Amino acid sequence: MKIARYTMFVTVTMTGVESHRIRRYEAAGLVSPTRSDGKHRMFSDADIEVIREIEALTRRGVNFAGVRHIMGLRRGGE
Repeated sequence: MKIARYTMFVTVTMTGVESHRIRRYEAAGLVSPTRSDGKHRMFSDADIEVIREIEALTRRGVNFAGVRHIMGLRRGGE
C-alpha cells in the first residue's frame, strides 16, 4: 500500500529535483502523487524512488516515452 508522507517541499528537498520538473513528470503520467484534503500533492517513498529514477534516466538523455518504457520493463510490464 502506498502511504503518502511528503509534501512537494519535502520531496524537492529529498530528491534535489525542482518542483516544476516533478509537476511535468506528473503531467506525463510518470508519477502519481495522492492529494491531501486541501488538494496538495503528497508523495510516498515509492514516488520518491520513481522521481529519482526518472531524473537519472532523463539526465542520460532518455525522453519521457523512453522513461515510461524502461520503467515498465523494470517492473515486469510493457
